[in-house]
Amino acid sequence: MNKRILSKIELKERKKDYISSLSDQLSLLSGRISVILVHPKYQGNIGAIARLMKNNGLSDLRIVGGPQIENEAIYRAMNGKEVLEAASHYDSFEDAAKGFSVVAGTSSSPTYSDRKFLRLPTTPEEFWRNNLPGSKKIALVFGREDDGLRNAEIEICNAFMYIPANPEYPVYNLSHAVSIILYEMLNQLPESSPNIAETISEENFNLLIKNAFELLDLINYPGYKRANAEVMIKKIASRANLTESEFYKIMGMARYMKYLVQDNSKEDADDPANRQQD
Repeated sequence: MNKRILSKIELKERKKDYISSLSDQLSLLSGRISVILVHPKYQGNIGAIARLMKNNGLSDLRIVGGPQIENEAIYRAMNGKEVLEAASHYDSFEDAAKGFSVVAGTSSSPTYSDRKFLRLPTTPEEFWRNNLPGSKKIALVFGREDDGLRNAEIEICNAFMYIPANPEYPVYNLSHAVSIILYEMLNQLPESSPNIAETISEENFNLLIKNAFELLDLINYPGYKRANAEVMIKKIASRANLTESEFYKIMGMARYMKYLVQDNSKEDADDPANRQQD
């Protein structure tokens, strides 16, 4: 079997492993993480949040108060309709928040004074970095579209998240805020990266650098610039995090450039006008 076909088979297997691993991780998160909406007003937001939960592998939606679910919410939920239909409804936030180790409130009005510790801001990235590892049950709490969570509700929370925003207009749409926080959750999982291609081997990396240096020789690159050029080439190649497929394409271009330079040099040498006269 040739290398190209084998490479496709390996890539297919890696894709299967990636999907399986991420699905397993999301299944574990689904049992740990819930979303609580406190008195939401708009059907569109409720439906969009159900869809976002489905996108991110979560299933436990809890709604405190709020309107009866209608067609607009169902329409906006799309394939998250099952999350919406299975949502639990509560009369009080305190009841909805029972049983969680971490109850994380969200607000667009943080404080920067340690005297008002209930509203000390933590970014979503920081929150997940500190709370995602382990097995703690986590409730993500989102308040009303018009005035968010009230102080009595924030007092029930033991964590607080704030999404950085333009100080002149820091208020995110409810479903957009949920989207950002769930994205940061997923982004913390090592399994979330879809980069399943094989990265360049050390042997091929060194071969690539060697060919780049040979090209510098062929074009008579100035010696006084050579050291800095070599360092720059190595740094750029390292940062690029090339795949094996990209390596072979670049090597093909390098061979062609070397051929052109060598061929032009030969033509110049054979040109009678360029021969030294006796």
